[in-house]
Amino acid sequence: MTNPMTDELHRILSCIGKRVSFKYPGNEGDKHGILKDRAVVESTNESGAVPYWDVVDLIEFKDEKEPEWIRIGYYRKPKHTLNWGSQTTITEPVSIWKRIFVNAAQEKKWFRDLLEDIMIELKK
Repeated sequence: MTNPMTDELHRILSCIGKRVSFKYPGNEGDKHGILKDRAVVESTNESGAVPYWDVVDLIEFKDEKEPEWIRIGYYRKPKHTLNWGSQTTITEPVSIWKRIFVNAAQEKKWFRDLLEDIMIELKK
Protein backbone atom coordinates (compact mmCIF):
# COMPACT_ATOMS: atom_id res chain seq x y z
CA MET A 1 0.00 0.00 0.00
CA THR A 2 1.33 3.46 -0.91
CA ASN A 3 1.60 6.15 1.76
CA PRO A 4 -0.48 9.10 0.45
CA MET A 5 1.69 11.63 2.30
CA THR A 6 4.71 10.37 0.37
CA ASP A 7 2.80 10.87 -2.88
CA GLU A 8 1.93 14.48 -1.97
CA LEU A 9 5.50 15.21 -0.93
CA HIS A 10 6.74 13.75 -4.21
CA ARG A 11 4.29 15.90 -6.20
CA ILE A 12 5.26 19.05 -4.28
CA LEU A 13 8.98 18.40 -4.77
CA SER A 14 8.51 17.45 -8.44
CA CYS A 15 8.10 21.16 -9.24
CA ILE A 16 11.84 21.72 -8.67
CA GLY A 17 13.44 22.65 -11.96
CA LYS A 18 10.21 23.94 -13.47
CA ARG A 19 9.30 27.49 -14.47
CA VAL A 20 7.46 29.77 -12.08
CA SER A 21 5.75 33.01 -12.99
CA PHE A 22 4.22 35.95 -11.20
CA LYS A 23 1.68 38.39 -12.53
CA TYR A 24 1.91 41.63 -10.61
CA PRO A 25 -1.21 43.75 -10.12
CA GLY A 26 -2.09 46.48 -12.56
CA ASN A 27 0.64 47.37 -15.05
CA GLU A 28 3.56 46.21 -12.91
CA GLY A 29 4.36 43.35 -15.30
CA ASP A 30 5.26 39.69 -14.99
CA LYS A 31 8.27 37.84 -13.63
CA HIS A 32 9.50 34.44 -14.83
CA GLY A 33 12.05 32.20 -13.15
CA ILE A 34 13.03 28.63 -12.31
CA LEU A 35 12.26 26.86 -9.03
CA LYS A 36 15.79 25.81 -8.03
CA ASP A 37 15.04 24.18 -4.65
CA ARG A 38 12.25 23.68 -2.14
CA ALA A 39 11.93 22.79 1.53
CA VAL A 40 8.61 21.21 2.56
CA VAL A 41 7.18 21.02 6.06
CA GLU A 42 3.94 19.23 6.79
CA SER A 43 1.83 21.83 8.55
CA THR A 44 -0.29 21.29 11.61
CA ASN A 45 -3.96 21.90 11.11
CA GLU A 46 -5.99 22.11 14.30
CA SER A 47 -9.21 20.86 12.74
CA GLY A 48 -7.42 18.21 10.68
CA ALA A 49 -10.07 18.55 7.99
CA VAL A 50 -7.67 19.69 5.25
CA PRO A 51 -3.96 18.76 5.16
CA TYR A 52 -1.43 21.55 4.50
CA TRP A 53 2.25 21.62 3.52
CA ASP A 54 4.33 24.79 3.97
CA VAL A 55 7.09 25.41 1.43
CA VAL A 56 10.17 27.62 1.30
CA ASP A 57 11.29 28.02 -2.30
CA LEU A 58 14.54 29.17 -3.85
CA ILE A 59 13.73 30.74 -7.21
CA GLU A 60 16.26 31.93 -9.78
CA PHE A 61 15.44 35.01 -11.82
CA LYS A 62 18.39 35.15 -14.22
CA ASP A 63 17.75 38.71 -15.40
CA GLU A 64 17.77 40.22 -11.90
CA LYS A 65 20.73 41.94 -10.25
CA GLU A 66 20.27 39.40 -7.42
CA PRO A 67 19.09 36.24 -9.16
CA GLU A 68 18.30 34.16 -6.04
CA TRP A 69 14.94 34.91 -4.43
CA ILE A 70 13.04 33.18 -1.62
CA ARG A 71 9.28 32.61 -1.62
CA ILE A 72 7.22 31.21 1.25
CA GLY A 73 3.91 29.58 0.42
CA TYR A 74 1.79 26.52 1.01
CA TYR A 75 -0.16 23.69 -0.56
CA ARG A 76 -3.44 22.31 0.71
CA LYS A 77 -5.43 19.24 -0.15
CA PRO A 78 -9.17 19.68 0.23
CA LYS A 79 -10.96 16.46 -0.67
CA HIS A 80 -8.62 14.66 -3.08
CA THR A 81 -6.93 17.48 -4.98
CA LEU A 82 -3.54 18.96 -4.09
CA ASN A 83 -3.61 22.74 -4.71
CA TRP A 84 -1.13 25.60 -4.50
CA GLY A 85 -2.79 27.70 -1.80
CA SER A 86 -0.68 30.86 -1.95
CA GLN A 87 -2.21 33.13 -4.54
CA THR A 88 -0.37 35.99 -2.82
CA THR A 89 3.14 35.39 -1.44
CA ILE A 90 6.13 37.34 -0.28
CA THR A 91 8.95 36.70 -2.74
CA GLU A 92 12.14 38.70 -2.22
CA PRO A 93 15.85 38.49 -3.01
CA VAL A 94 17.88 36.69 -0.33
CA SER A 95 19.43 39.99 0.82
CA ILE A 96 15.97 41.45 1.49
CA TRP A 97 14.96 38.39 3.54
CA LYS A 98 18.12 38.93 5.58
CA ARG A 99 17.25 42.59 6.09
CA ILE A 100 13.67 41.69 7.10
CA PHE A 101 14.88 39.12 9.64
CA VAL A 102 17.62 41.38 11.07
CA ASN A 103 15.27 44.35 11.40
CA ALA A 104 12.52 42.23 12.98
CA ALA A 105 15.02 40.68 15.41
CA GLN A 106 16.37 44.11 16.38
CA GLU A 107 12.89 45.49 16.88
CA LYS A 108 11.12 42.52 18.49
CA LYS A 109 12.56 40.34 21.24
CA TRP A 110 10.11 37.54 20.49
CA PHE A 111 11.49 37.29 16.92
CA ARG A 112 15.09 37.42 18.12
CA ASP A 113 14.26 34.65 20.63
CA LEU A 114 12.84 32.56 17.77
CA LEU A 115 16.04 32.97 15.72
CA GLU A 116 18.18 32.12 18.75
CA ASP A 117 16.07 29.01 19.39
CA ILE A 118 16.54 28.03 15.74
CA MET A 119 20.32 28.34 16.02
CA ILE A 120 20.34 26.22 19.21
CA GLU A 121 18.25 23.58 17.42
CA LEU A 122 20.62 23.56 14.42
CA LYS A 123 23.64 23.00 16.67
CA LYS A 124 22.14 19.79 18.10
